[in-house]
Amino acid sequence: MRPSSVAIVAGIILAGFTVWITRQAKALERDLDGSSQKIVLLDKPAPDFRLTTIDGHTVSLSDYRGKKKLVLLFWATWNNVSHSEMLQLGMMYQRLHTPESGFDILGIAVDDNQADVKKFAADSKAPFPLVLDRRRELADAYRIRSLPTALIVDTDGKVVYGSVDVSQGRQDDFARHLGIGSGDFRMEMGAPRGRGN
Repeated sequence: MRPSSVAIVAGIILAGFTVWITRQAKALERDLDGSSQKIVLLDKPAPDFRLTTIDGHTVSLSDYRGKKKLVLLFWATWNNVSHSEMLQLGMMYQRLHTPESGFDILGIAVDDNQADVKKFAADSKAPFPLVLDRRRELADAYRIRSLPTALIVDTDGKVVYGSVDVSQGRQDDFARHLGIGSGDFRMEMGAPRGRGN
């Protein structure tokens, strides 16, 4: 007995759906694994921006071109992992950053409420400038999919490094791309200084 044309079409549709759902599940699995998070703009020009910090100063990527590397830290007050990332990078910044340093940090709050960001900044004594990305325009331009995410833009305006949650084992790469000692950086991030650092 031969299957009907309806059964053949239904089988083809079911096979196609199975392939599609399997691909979607694998993509979701990759997205949920922060260690395999792909930084889309790595080795590409960073989109320029001109924003106002929460304390009223204007900042743009072009301010740093030819002068300093810039760490763009995408975070949110509603994201608990972001809190420790902000605090630890703040401690590192306070200890290692001087006006002559070859880097700066800009915190980009992917939040809806400026009052929440200002409160967090005051409570944590954030030492670097913070901007509010209320409509996710900057996060979308940089194709940020997970928070917190840190990107390093070099003096030529190119994204040379990116990581989801730097505080979780990626300090050596981060420090190397910033041109600071990894031993000093690990001490700031809460890990003991190893031999030879």
